[in-house]
Amino acid sequence: MKNYYIKRQKHLLDPEEVLLDRKAKEAREKNLESLEAPISRSLVKGILGIGFFLFLIIFLRTFHLQVIQGASYQLRAKNNSTYHYIVNAPRGIIYDRFQEPLVFNSSSYSLMMVPSEIPNNERERQVLMQTIIEIFQVEKDEIETLFQSRQYRHSLEPILIKSNLTVDEVRVFETKVKENSGFNIVADYSRNYPYDEAFAHVLGYIGKISAKDLEKYKDYPLTSMIGKDGLEAYYENILQGKTGQKIIEVDASLNVQKNLGSIEPKKGTDITTTLDKDLQLTFYNSLKTRIEDVGSPGGAGIILDSKTGEILSLISVPSFDPNVLTQGAPVDLINEYFQSPSIPFFNRAISGLYPPGSLIKLLMAVAGLEEKIIDPELELHTQGEIVVVSPYNPQEKWVFRDWKNHGWVDMRKAIAVSCNVYFWALGGGWENITGLGLEKIQKYWLAFGLDKKLGIDLLGEANAVLPDTKWLAEHRPNDPTWKQGDTYNVSIGEGGLILTPLQMAGYIATIANDGILMQPHLLKSEKPEEKLNLGVDLDNLKIVQEGMREVILSGTAETLKYLPFDIAGKSGSPKVYVKGEETYHTIFGAYAPYEDPQIVILVFIENPPSTTVATLPVVAEVLQWYWENRINQQNEIN
Repeated sequence: MKNYYIKRQKHLLDPEEVLLDRKAKEAREKNLESLEAPISRSLVKGILGIGFFLFLIIFLRTFHLQVIQGASYQLRAKNNSTYHYIVNAPRGIIYDRFQEPLVFNSSSYSLMMVPSEIPNNERERQVLMQTIIEIFQVEKDEIETLFQSRQYRHSLEPILIKSNLTVDEVRVFETKVKENSGFNIVADYSRNYPYDEAFAHVLGYIGKISAKDLEKYKDYPLTSMIGKDGLEAYYENILQGKTGQKIIEVDASLNVQKNLGSIEPKKGTDITTTLDKDLQLTFYNSLKTRIEDVGSPGGAGIILDSKTGEILSLISVPSFDPNVLTQGAPVDLINEYFQSPSIPFFNRAISGLYPPGSLIKLLMAVAGLEEKIIDPELELHTQGEIVVVSPYNPQEKWVFRDWKNHGWVDMRKAIAVSCNVYFWALGGGWENITGLGLEKIQKYWLAFGLDKKLGIDLLGEANAVLPDTKWLAEHRPNDPTWKQGDTYNVSIGEGGLILTPLQMAGYIATIANDGILMQPHLLKSEKPEEKLNLGVDLDNLKIVQEGMREVILSGTAETLKYLPFDIAGKSGSPKVYVKGEETYHTIFGAYAPYEDPQIVILVFIENPPSTTVATLPVVAEVLQWYWENRINQQNEIN
């Protein structure tokens, strides 16, 4: 018999043994052949797909952050420790022809905003915004728009909010706004226009760069002030300087730790213009006073050198103070400018389109002589009117009445007294005069370059309207047939023919300069350029010049014959309709001295109560000043 004994030793079962016994029991009860069950292929594929998808997301996000936006985040990380402050450069100075400055730069302060530094807390931000609005009187919508913009919301680049800050604004800001609030005041330059309204349309003004401006000037910082009109805008690329930078290192609380250096700004290039400062001031004051005295809504004036094309003076009335727009204050005055029915921002000299009236008779005379339509010595008995009988109905008649009965006139006298009947006959025919007809009239419109802009170095020059059969069909659809009366109308500068005052001045200069028009320009140049050559017989042109001299000696502008030097000119008083009522503009174009022309002057006044007389006092005053202060002084020097 075997002896048995019990091994007295504690033994703990492993968990898997317990589970295994339980699973074995379940297997016997279910008659299973194996304790293991295979995982389905769809589950494996699903797990692998999810894993691959998550891996792809992580990979793409990492690629985006490190490769695509790596440079941006690197810069942002760098900017966490270094700040780049833009230092604006002073703009180039604009001088007149005698090196007299027409604008000035002076030291000032500007308010800047760094959107990424503005508090994210809504309440804190609103309090800050309200404080800024109360101190600087800026528009809340403007600041909020910039702050909320996706383009600028996280920007570390300063944005100009207001320039030309007053000392009081700076002091209040320093006491009410804490540092690192997202707003700061920096040293800057302001642009000052010492002659206010007199030069506004020719110099223009500067203002804050806009989102639209940035499309054109992509490399400009948001702190920039740029030219918005006039020479400031046309020569922006020359006048704008190159910005500088100040680089500092800051800690996490934005406290300055170290100055890392700076790049000095580079001043813009100065430009010298063809303008005569004192002549411009004299002309502007004379024209403005006259317009106010006669109750006209506005006018324009141009003086140019017929031999070089240099613009000595360019004026539009009413005008505006460019300092107000550059400073952005006072707001009430700016709103008044924008709401004024007289449209002070409208440059009538280059953008206004007006019928030339009797000024066009000079072109008609040249055309008639060149085409041998009329002998300049032939006298017509004008009788004060022309009666046109309908070829279809003898009972139907149209009467074209002259402004007075001039009696017997030849070409020179017809120019001197501005006889409409003579030029109606020359253009559309009358009695034994066949007339030029529309086609030949158009030929000389083109010869004088009236179909093209003159290309002055200012923005906004308008183009003339030269009526033809197509134009007539558009503007008179119920009666689109071009008739003899339509030719009569354009023959005296009406009937849909409209030019800019600049084109009228260029047209007079072409006649004064023996058929050659020099390129009108404002930037002083050593080499004047020829714009066009009329290519007509100089003897014919001489007859027209003599007629213009007779305007002063015995015609519509006899008051000017008392000037100390001889001049030649031509008046115009085109009929227009304003709000359905018939009225007239008044124009006078002249050149002087008659024997050796130096300057051409064009004076235009809208809707005065009288016609030619309205412009003559301005012409007399300005030419008298020019004789005393320019021609006479030059004679004394020589």
